[in-house]
Parts: sequence; C-alpha cells; structure tokens
Amino acid sequence: MDIHVLWALIICFSAVMYTIFDGFDLGVGILIPFVLKENQRDTIVDSITPVWDGNETWLILMGVGLFGGFPRAYSVLLPALYIPLILMLLSLILRGVAMEFRFMSATRKTSWDITFALGSILAAFCQGIILGNLMEGIKTDKNFNYANTAFSFISPFTILIGFTLIVTYALIGATWLNLKTSGSLQRGFKIYVRRIVVILVLLFVVIIWGRFYWGIFTPRYGVFGIRSILSAASVIWYVLTLAIMAGIYLTINSSRDRIPFFLNMLMTVVSALYLVSGFWPYIIPPGLTIFDAGSPAYGNRILLISSFVIIPIILCYLIYSYSVFKGKVNGNNYEPVLRAEDVALKPVKLSDHKDLFIKQLTLSWPWRIIISIAGVLFFFLVLGFEGDTVAQLSILIFIVAFLIACFRYKN
Repeated sequence: MDIHVLWALIICFSAVMYTIFDGFDLGVGILIPFVLKENQRDTIVDSITPVWDGNETWLILMGVGLFGGFPRAYSVLLPALYIPLILMLLSLILRGVAMEFRFMSATRKTSWDITFALGSILAAFCQGIILGNLMEGIKTDKNFNYANTAFSFISPFTILIGFTLIVTYALIGATWLNLKTSGSLQRGFKIYVRRIVVILVLLFVVIIWGRFYWGIFTPRYGVFGIRSILSAASVIWYVLTLAIMAGIYLTINSSRDRIPFFLNMLMTVVSALYLVSGFWPYIIPPGLTIFDAGSPAYGNRILLISSFVIIPIILCYLIYSYSVFKGKVNGNNYEPVLRAEDVALKPVKLSDHKDLFIKQLTLSWPWRIIISIAGVLFFFLVLGFEGDTVAQLSILIFIVAFLIACFRYKN
C-alpha cells in the first residue's frame, strides 16, 4: 500500500475515533441545559469525568498527522479556517476550565455548567464549519496556496453542517447517558434520544436535497463528501443510516442500554466511510489530492513508525479506562475511598508530599535530563541529519527511555 494512502487512512481512523469518543462528552455538555436539577447535572458530568481528557488525544493525533504527513494541506487549511479553528480550541479550553471549576465552586456551579455547555456547543459548531468547508471545497491557486479571504469559511451550507454536528453529538451524548444513568434521569434521556433522532433525520434530508436541488445550500466549489443523489454509494448510505436510526429509535426503551450507543458508533463509521468515498483521493477538494499534499516518503515512514507505537498505547489506555469505569454512575462512583485504618495510622498531609501514603508518579532530575537530551537527538535525527536506520533506532531508544522514566516511582 502506498505510504500516503496508509497515513491518510490513519488520519481518517483518528477522525472517526474522535467523533465517537469526544463526541459523546461534547454531547453531554450540549445536553446539560436540559437537566434542571443540580444533583442530576453532577451525575451526568461524573459519567465523563474519568475519560474525557483522553478522548481529545485523537484530535491531537489528527493535527500532528496532518502537519507531518500532509504539510501542503496543512498550509491551506490553516489560513482558510483560522477563525473556526481558534474558536474551537478556545472553546475546548473553556470546557476544561469549566469542568474543573464546577467541582470547586460552592455557589457558582450553575454558571460553570452554562459555561461548559456553551464551550461544548461552540466546539461542535466550529467542527461542523470545518467539515462543511471540506465538503464544499476550499479555493486554491495553481500552486495550491489558499486563494480566498479569512471569512470565506461562512456559507449557508457550512452553517447547516455546523448545526447538524451539534445535533449529531447530542445524539451520541444522549445514548451515552442512557447507558450510564438510571431511574428518572435515564427515562428523560430515552425521550431525548427519540426526539434527536427525528431532528437529525430531517437535517440529513435538508443537507442531501439542498446540496443538489436547493439553491441556498448549493456548494460554491463542487460536490464533495456526498456523491450524486442516486449513486450506488449514496443509496447504500441512505438505507444503512435509516436502518441504524430506526434501530436506535426502537431499542432505546429496551433493557439493553448498550445497543443504542453501539448503533450510534456504527452510524458514525458508516457515515465516515461514505464521506471518505466521496472525498477520495482529495484531501482538500477540489484540487489537492493526498499525493500532491504528502510529505516526502522518508518523513512519512518516520511518522508511521511512531504512530504504530502510539496508537496501540492509546487504544490500550482507552480499553483499560473504560473497563475500570464501566457500569452505571451513582453519587460515589469516582470519589477516592480511603480505608479507616489508613487514615488513622498515616493521615494525609497536603503540605508535605512525603507524608502521602499514596505513591505519586515523579521523575528524578537525572531522568529529566536524559529525556530532554534524547528528545533533542530524536528531532535532529528525524529532520534528516542521519539515515533511516539511525533515525528509527533513535525513536526506539527515546520511547524505551521515556517509558522507563515514567514507570520509575518515588515514595
């Protein structure tokens, strides 16, 4: 398989994983305004607290992969989408701040919940704007430089995709909360799931019909991501998507709470495959293919070696974290529980970390120096000062040294 194709598939895989895993915690934030009781809002936030930080790893992997694997595409996307990208990053930061501060606030928890919701909605909308621009196409000159203004990302079609992604994330979040909650709270989300499914079907109809037959939503630079309205790929996607949505609608009231969430994951995969089939082989329609945008084969090989190490580690972490925090959420799910005898024999003194009876992950100064030097050598070698073998060996040494240092505990 061509190295550029392989790296493009890795980026697509990262995008799908991000949509599923960060999609449900963005969806939780979008749904917070619909939960009126503070203790119930605590419960739904508790459902994502142990895992939400790791979900955004896939977004970082996409960004790094695009920068290293397809630098020409990166140089087009940034000037074309600076504003929505910056707003997305700021909204993600806002979500993180709101998430941490709501736990510490005694009197302003509702304000932080509103902030968390606004950050989630804005992040989802900006991601929809970015996707809409890729589906609509980005104008470049003959040398593949961006050839439009800073506000050209705004169009009726991209705004429609932005709102559609908000609803999509809300559906993923609602099926996640159906999986993680119980009682009256869960019954409320079962109702929300059915309503959101109906709204999402209507939005899909508007997108597909408007793209070809409704002038206000006709894309400016061509048709990408969605094939012609009656192509074989389109018909297959229509049938599968409607079947999956019907499955979510019909199974949401069953006792098997996992089924709607897994069906939602399946719908994300099916939609991603359909979009990729419409884009291929373009990475930025209408003119820049993955082969035009790809970095030299040497650089892509280095990235692939690193990704083949990093992606399994991320997947193992996700599997472990989700298995540890499986099951329904209750008031004490994620609170640390100290044994009475431990507290009596060796109390925790926050002023002196040596008195903590819980081991903490720390690095002694020699290991910090080793990691810093190894990192410098790593980047010099990757940049091409040595051959393939030495560069690959340096990556291996750096990874081994880093893992050894990280698992070196100090009481």
